[in-house]
Amino acid sequence: MSKLFEECEWEDDLPTIGTNFRFTKTKQPKEQKKTKGKSESSNEENANEPQTNGQHGAGWSVLLKNPKSKNAERRKAATEVDEPSKSEKRKGKKRKADDGNGKSDETVDDAGSQKHQKKVKPNETVTVNGTKKQSENSSPSEHPKSNGSEKKDKTTNAKVKPVSLREKLVESLKGSRFRFINEQLYKIPGQEAKKMFQEDPASFEAYHDGYRQQVEQWPMNPLDRMIKSILKMPKDTIIADFGCGEAKLAASVPNKVYSLDLVANHNGVIACDMANTPLESNFVNVVVFCLSLMGTNLVDFLLEANRVLKVGGIMKIAEVASRFENVNEFVNNVKKCGFQLQTKDLKHKLFSFFIFKKDRTVIKGSTKIKQFSLKPCLYKKR
Repeated sequence: MSKLFEECEWEDDLPTIGTNFRFTKTKQPKEQKKTKGKSESSNEENANEPQTNGQHGAGWSVLLKNPKSKNAERRKAATEVDEPSKSEKRKGKKRKADDGNGKSDETVDDAGSQKHQKKVKPNETVTVNGTKKQSENSSPSEHPKSNGSEKKDKTTNAKVKPVSLREKLVESLKGSRFRFINEQLYKIPGQEAKKMFQEDPASFEAYHDGYRQQVEQWPMNPLDRMIKSILKMPKDTIIADFGCGEAKLAASVPNKVYSLDLVANHNGVIACDMANTPLESNFVNVVVFCLSLMGTNLVDFLLEANRVLKVGGIMKIAEVASRFENVNEFVNNVKKCGFQLQTKDLKHKLFSFFIFKKDRTVIKGSTKIKQFSLKPCLYKKR
């Protein structure tokens, strides 16, 4: 072994760090330079082209690899392959890897030279052959193409929800005002509610704006069910819509509809207290209460419905199911006002539906009927 090292010498161009080394066998000191050049060319050819049949050239080399060390492979890759220019890096061009004969038979992407390198963090400096270079590895969000796609996504999201801070505050104030008005309507009789809206007409608009937002979140609108049932009735059926809101019922059916509410915010709406309407007695065929049994004097509303209905007329009621503490108690209170229960539908999770028929006329003040009300429907802050 000592003889082997005496007859061999280290090549000057081999890496100085790591366990990778090569040595060539020389016959005479005089031919050192010539043999050295030949051994280098043969070693490069042997490294790039696989040997066949176990035959080697005149010069031979030994390569010892340390699996734990990756610095040598990185230095070898950096010395054998020329680094692309900055302009090529930016444009993402492809370069060619030369083989032993100087011919370029294979195209290699820039990222290929760093495939087996150690992963480094973005913008981290790496030392290669004594020079500091900034890492080219970057996260997907730092890539120019991904930046463009993210900008498009942000633009798309901005178009879908163009909500500014001011708009959010305005919506929040609207929701707060709706909840406040809604709570007040459950705590006061109909006459006071009418007075409140007359003094502040904008509050009526604010209430219905908030109400529309609530309806959009419901799985169904009970008014649609009312409309379908009335469309099946004869066209000469006269209807009174107590608490009509925006008078959607009158706009959806061919029948004559008297739309009644505290404020006339639409054409054809009659502004009045639902306990005292301008309609004639025994005049209409159907009375509708769709989510409008609000206030503390429901007996007055029901007796007014009894007055304007013809004997045998129908009263349809749709209300939020959570407002009923005891459905049977509610039905008994309605019967005292001159009605008989025809049908009730309590299958829906959110709403309850009732159909009553007028069997007799009950004059206001003729009998003492205790006032009652339903539980308030308080909307949660969203």
